[in-house]
Amino acid sequence: MVSKIHEPDGRTLVFKVFTRGKTEELVISAHPRFSRIHISSREFKNPEAPPRFAAYLRSRILNARMEAFEQAQGERIVRIRLIKKIDGEWSALVLIAELTGKSSNIILCDSEGVVLDALRHFGPGSAREVYPGVALPPLPPPPPMKEAPIEKKEDETWNEAADRSYSALLDEEWLALEKNRLRRVITEACKKAERKLRNLKGDESRALNGLQYESLGEILRSNYGKLKRGMKEIEADDYTVYPPEKVHIALDEKLGPKENLDKFFKRAKRAKTALSLLRGRIPEVEKELEYLASLMYEWESIETKGDLSGLRDELMKEGYIKEKAAAAPREEERATPVRRYTSTEGFEILCGKSGAGNDLIVKEYAKDEDIWFHAAKIPGSHVLIKTAGRAKELTKKTIEEAASICAYYSKAREASKVEVIYTEARHVKKPRGAKPGMVTVREYKSILVRPKAEI
Repeated sequence: MVSKIHEPDGRTLVFKVFTRGKTEELVISAHPRFSRIHISSREFKNPEAPPRFAAYLRSRILNARMEAFEQAQGERIVRIRLIKKIDGEWSALVLIAELTGKSSNIILCDSEGVVLDALRHFGPGSAREVYPGVALPPLPPPPPMKEAPIEKKEDETWNEAADRSYSALLDEEWLALEKNRLRRVITEACKKAERKLRNLKGDESRALNGLQYESLGEILRSNYGKLKRGMKEIEADDYTVYPPEKVHIALDEKLGPKENLDKFFKRAKRAKTALSLLRGRIPEVEKELEYLASLMYEWESIETKGDLSGLRDELMKEGYIKEKAAAAPREEERATPVRRYTSTEGFEILCGKSGAGNDLIVKEYAKDEDIWFHAAKIPGSHVLIKTAGRAKELTKKTIEEAASICAYYSKAREASKVEVIYTEARHVKKPRGAKPGMVTVREYKSILVRPKAEI
C-alpha cells in the first residue's frame, strides 16, 4: 500500500510503500543520466510544499495497492498496476515509469490508457503528446543508452547494489554542480571587488589631482590685487619658487576675486576629504580580494561533500550567498575543519582546511609558544606546531616537516620549492572584524621547503 509520496526534486519520486509488515521506499527517477527504479535507504530532502505532480499523485493513489510490476522484454519501461477503493468501488490505475535517459518521464494513466497527469507534459504539436486527457501513444524506440553495469557485492541484494551505485553517482553529480556554483559565486565576487577597486583608484587619482588647487589658491592669494571680476585667466607670480615664475591660472569670469579664491580652496578641501575616505576604503577592498583569493584556493582543494559544505557555509556567513542551498549533505558528512599530523619527533601538527579551520587554529588551538606557519604572500592553510611545553626540544627537522605540509596546502603546491613564513603564535593576531583566516603577523622568519602532503 502507498502510504506517502514525495518529490524531492523535479525528476524524482519517492513512494513509501507498506509491504510484508514493513515500510520500504521505492524510488522512481526520470533523471536524464541516471533514470532508474529501485528500493532505497538513501535520505531525501523534501520541499516544504509538494510540487504539482506529487500533490496530484497524493490525491489519486495515496493508500492504493500496488498489484503488479510489469516490464516488457528489452524495454526500459515499467508499468505499475494500482488499485484503490473509491466510494466503495475498486478503481484501476497504471503508473508508467519510462526510464529512457533524456526522454524519461513518469505518467499516471487510467485503466484505458488515458493520461491523467505526468511529471513532464508535452503539449499538442509535440513529436509525442503527453498531457492530461490524451491517450498515451507508444514510446518510439529510444537511442541506445550507455550505462555502466552495476556490480553486486556478495552480501548485497540487487536493490542494495543499485541504491549504492546510484547514490555514489548522484553524490558525484551534486558535488560537481555545487562546486561549479560556488566557483561562480567567488568569481563574481572577485569581479565586483576588482571593479570597486578600479573605481576607488580612479577616485584617488582625481583627488590627488585636486590637491593642486590648494597651491593654486595660495598663488592667487599672493596675487589678490590683480584679480578682477570678468577675468577668464590670470598670469600670476608664483612666489613659492625663486626667482618667482609666471603661472597661468584659469578663472571663472562670472565670479569676483573672493569667490574665485574660495572656489580653489573648497576644491582642495573636497580633495583632501575624499583622499582621507579613500585611504580607508581602498585597503578594505584589497583585503577583500586577498580573502577571495583564499576562498578560491579553498574551492580548488574541495574533495568531499563535507569540504564543499564548509565553503558554502562560509560564503553564506560572509554574505556572498544569500539563498538556501538545495540538497545539502547530512550533518554528519560535514568536514572536520582541521587536519592533524604527528611529526617524526612526536609533535602534534595542525593544518586548517578552510577559513573556519584557519580561524580555529589561531583563536582556539594556538598558545603563545606554539609555532605558526603560512606560505609567503599566497593563499593557503594555517599550520601550527603544538609545542605542549616542549618548545626547547623543537628542532629544524620538525619545523621543515610542518613547513612542507604548509607549502603543500597552499596555492603553490606544484612548485619545486615554496617560501613559508613561521613565528611564535604570540606574534599572530586576528584583527577585529577581519574575514575568516585573515591575520596580521608582527615578526617572522622564513624557510624554503619542498611541498609534501605527508610527513
